[in-house]
Amino acid sequence: MGNRSTTISLYSRSRINDICEYAFRNQRTGEQMTYESLGKQIGRSSRWVSDVINGRATPSREDAEEFIRICDNHRAIRMLKHMYGDAPPPTDPRLMANFTGALYNLIKQCEDVISEAEKTIEWERTRRPWAPIRADDERQLKAFGKQIEDLFQSGDDVHILMDERYGIDPEVHQQNWLIEARAQEIIVTDPRELMQRERQELLFAGGTLL
Repeated sequence: MGNRSTTISLYSRSRINDICEYAFRNQRTGEQMTYESLGKQIGRSSRWVSDVINGRATPSREDAEEFIRICDNHRAIRMLKHMYGDAPPPTDPRLMANFTGALYNLIKQCEDVISEAEKTIEWERTRRPWAPIRADDERQLKAFGKQIEDLFQSGDDVHILMDERYGIDPEVHQQNWLIEARAQEIIVTDPRELMQRERQELLFAGGTLL
């Protein structure tokens, strides 16, 4: 089992203009912004906005993220993140017409993850720690990983539909999660803290520091 260093994306970087155009044409800001009003919020001219939408100028990732964030279209945000390998692509909207259906799908994906997790627990319990990973073992782990990806996708779909139907911005969920996770001290809040903890773990394990 090898590590990969390539970015997984269905979209080429040349489609960044198309994503910006989609975000602009399908704004969720409550009022339709013009090239000029959008440009002012980004700190750019209306000509630059027009050039991006019409493919005459290619924005940097940072500018595209700001462009799309202001347009408040979370499908476009997902597309841009996927382009850079940071998220799965958005689900076909024809499969997300019903919020209740998306919730049932989320429940099913949770059940599937639980089932695969139980199989993986049994596999981990019975295998010899020193034994090499066999082809069957790799298939088990990949099946489990795929179910986790399905769960991420269905969870994101529910976030998007909550925003589209009821105006609950997905960033609210991220903020609430961070507040709770930080309060319970289950996340690393500083890179140097992570380095310190790993050095402590190495010392406890009897290793030596570089």
